[in-house]
Amino acid sequence: MSAIVPVKGRGQVTLDEAQRSQLNAAISGAGLPGALPLTETPKFVIGKIIDFKAHPKSDHLHITKVDFGSHQEQIVCGAPNAALGETVVAALPGAMMPDGKIIWPGELMGVESDGMLSSAKELGIPGPQTSAAFC
Repeated sequence: MSAIVPVKGRGQVTLDEAQRSQLNAAISGAGLPGALPLTETPKFVIGKIIDFKAHPKSDHLHITKVDFGSHQEQIVCGAPNAALGETVVAALPGAMMPDGKIIWPGELMGVESDGMLSSAKELGIPGPQTSAAFC
């Protein structure tokens, strides 16, 4: 197996098919469930908020439904400038943010969320340096 050495601050490590196969063999050989899938679907996508309502257990969170053209996702959002009809950038499950954090599907205060509406700052893009959604 060729060495896979992540460089701090350089983002996500991309494996070739041989490396992925070797890691999956090691996972299986260790008796662990699952495997590393090969996926080429985009993890950062542009969409439009088509439903927007207050979170029942929060005074600042909102439950959004975002249309990405090919599919829709429910995403809980705390951005103060998010609103119905806004165009947004979303990081979908599996996305690695510039700071190294990975986005996972989950729940926020009991409500399912399948991604994160992202600000310019969170995406590492020069622009408004607020924590609001990139609308």
